[in-house]
Parts: sequence; C-alpha cells; structure tokens
Amino acid sequence: MPNTAAVRSGLALSVLRGGSISVGSAAQVTGLPLPRFLKILSSLKISVVEGDAADLQDDLATARR
Repeated sequence: MPNTAAVRSGLALSVLRGGSISVGSAAQVTGLPLPRFLKILSSLKISVVEGDAADLQDDLATARR
C-alpha cells in the first residue's frame, strides 16, 4: 500500500510545477501548513516566484508607487 502522504506530496509538487495550482492550494493538497510547505519547497530548490530578477524589480517599483 503506498504512503498516502507521499503520494499527496508528489501530486502537489507535480501539479504546482506544471503551473496548474497555486502554492497555497498545493500546501492544502499535502495537508501541511503553508509556512512548512514553503520551507520544503525551499529545501528542494523549487521557486515559488515566476519571472526573473528584472520582473521582480519592476513589481517592487510598482508596489512602492
């Protein structure tokens, strides 16, 4: 019998990487609190921010206005 938590985590990561669900939704699929899920993504070197550094700078500049 497969480990249900592992299957849910694998599914959540796969769908998240495919861009079909948000990070928050993926955390819900795993059953983990969002901060814990973000730490796991960080440890796996999975980015939760789309775009490059220039896009981020533009977004920050817009937010400051």
